[in-house]
Amino acid sequence: MTRDELIDAVLEEMERVWGKEGFGGELDAYSWLLKTYGITEEEDIAWQLILQDSMDNLPEEELEDDELMDFLEDEDAVTQFLQLFLAKYRSASEIYLLHG
Repeated sequence: MTRDELIDAVLEEMERVWGKEGFGGELDAYSWLLKTYGITEEEDIAWQLILQDSMDNLPEEELEDDELMDFLEDEDAVTQFLQLFLAKYRSASEIYLLHG
């Protein structure tokens, strides 16, 4: 899968898990995400940065982060991250709306 295909697949999984409202980033939701899918807050933030980069919408301070930019420009590293991230979202069938 290409980077764009992986991003689209992750977005589909996120809609399945979080519903149309999406993931709000609340502490209890992050705890549930880690327990249920094994996804850390750091991984979710990396995902958000990849998504923002794909939309040419990175915040200015992120554009100045050399380590982040090196990662985002490394096609293999980003693809590998997205494959792992997608696999984690596909590892369970739990839906957050049913959790509460």
